[in-house]
Amino acid sequence: MTSNTWLGRIRKLDPRVPAAVAATLMLVVGVMWVVPTTPTSHTFQFETQRRNIEHARLIQLDKPVNGSLVDGSDTEFYRVEPRSNPFQLVVRMTSESSTMIPGLRVFDATGSLVQDRSSEYVQRPGSQIDSSLLAEANATYYVQVFSQRNTTGPYTLTVTAHQP
Repeated sequence: MTSNTWLGRIRKLDPRVPAAVAATLMLVVGVMWVVPTTPTSHTFQFETQRRNIEHARLIQLDKPVNGSLVDGSDTEFYRVEPRSNPFQLVVRMTSESSTMIPGLRVFDATGSLVQDRSSEYVQRPGSQIDSSLLAEANATYYVQVFSQRNTTGPYTLTVTAHQP
């Protein structure tokens, strides 16, 4: 005759049930042991460097900059310092990936879109984008590099200035 105590009831159970409960507890304890418990472990810090106009990276004219877009939401901003005279701003983005669909935008100092070079490249992955515009004197410009349709890859960006 079996006992009606809790130990007797556990002995009646299929042996796989207590094994599954024990394995689940060990998994939960193991994960909690591995997860860092620091003062900032409960928050996520989003990397803002170059991801918006306020954190745009200064780019040197005539010097290529290598970058990489790592996910579909990745975007990088670069800042072109003002010059004392009007100039022709020439921007070239070369995709280093045959599958990345590149996109390029130029903004003025107020954050207004001046030029958008993206829609014409949707059907041309791995393309090189060339953009040119007449820039005003004493005005800062921002160049945004991004990819379209969740594509990723490395790129090279070169910005030059010529007298008109």
